Amino acid sequence: MGYPYAVRGATIYCMYGSHFRKMDMPVCHGSYIREKPVMHELDCKVGLDANIAPFGACQAPGNPGPTISISSTEGLMPVPDEKGNYSLPPMPVIGKLCTPILDDKWDNAHQDTLIDGVPALTVFCTITCKYQGVIGFIDDGQEVG
Repeated sequence: MGYPYAVRGATIYCMYGSHFRKMDMPVCHGSYIREKPVMHELDCKVGLDANIAPFGACQAPGNPGPTISISSTEGLMPVPDEKGNYSLPPMPVIGKLCTPILDDKWDNAHQDTLIDGVPALTVFCTITCKYQGVIGFIDDGQEVG
């Protein structure tokens, strides 16, 4: 079985966030799949110019941030109703300002594949926020159809 390695542009989500995001890599490590830079377990810096952008409005119970209202549907996460059907939530989305405070590395990185001596990320990796939100992958970013 192959491992779906995560590359720049992989889609990630936070279980408490209102919007999904694309992974970024300001500086490439020099390893590529399908001409896209491969990510490793230390690619977990938060910020608009870093690896992980904030996930919109946070619904984590312990987030002390200010309350915000978001009207953008770009990247908005569908939510399930009581029957398990998914649809976009009503607008605007209200929640706390998402300010992820993450562990220092992703969990479950592939130890047998090293990128600059650091285990590679796969779609099986997760990372946890201080506010108990688990961040995971929606896709690997490789855009293989």
